Amino acid sequence: MNFFGHAVIARRKEAARGEVRAEFVLGAMLPDFASILRVRPPHASSHPLREGILFHHATDEAFHGSESFLEFSRQASSYLLERGLSRGSARAVAHVGVELVLDAALAQESAANEAYLSALDAALTNDVQGRITWEGGAHEIRFQQLCQNLKRRGPLQGDAAPELTAERLRNILAGRPRLALDDAGQSVVRDWVVAARPLILSRAPRLVLEVERRLQTASSLER
Repeated sequence: MNFFGHAVIARRKEAARGEVRAEFVLGAMLPDFASILRVRPPHASSHPLREGILFHHATDEAFHGSESFLEFSRQASSYLLERGLSRGSARAVAHVGVELVLDAALAQESAANEAYLSALDAALTNDVQGRITWEGGAHEIRFQQLCQNLKRRGPLQGDAAPELTAERLRNILAGRPRLALDDAGQSVVRDWVVAARPLILSRAPRLVLEVERRLQTASSLER
């Protein structure tokens, strides 16, 4: 699940308990932000941030094991392989691409974008900055720049053009020679986005509920 998806699930969990804490939602996104920066996850000194980080990992496990995600990924992989993508590229797009298209579906919920932007606002305050410790001073600056850039982009758009999604996937995979997309591959991915989006959009609410049920089951087993 991408960082925005984590913000969505975290907000729903918080809303169910009656208070949406921006630091908790931020914590749920922090591991993904570390991956974007290609650095080790930071240490957090506040309870909400630490809770959010733990919730991130639990959510990832619930999401990647969900029937809906596995079905979307299988369908994507088959579509891409049949149209000439290499196995590595097809698997990568079937994973990351499903997450990006899912983000567009989840972005249609205004409360989700509000929680996401509030978490970014929190990340840019001195108080919260002091509760997040990165291994290396430059990483803190880069993290702040990332949050500022995301904040400037504003709410996530629920109607991103398939061409933009395909281009974003190409950029994400560009640093991995065995997974990288050429022009023809990007065109195939664009066609997949067009074909897959209606199903993913229609099934997004069901997927979210499935993830929440899996989280509840895992939590009850840990007690």
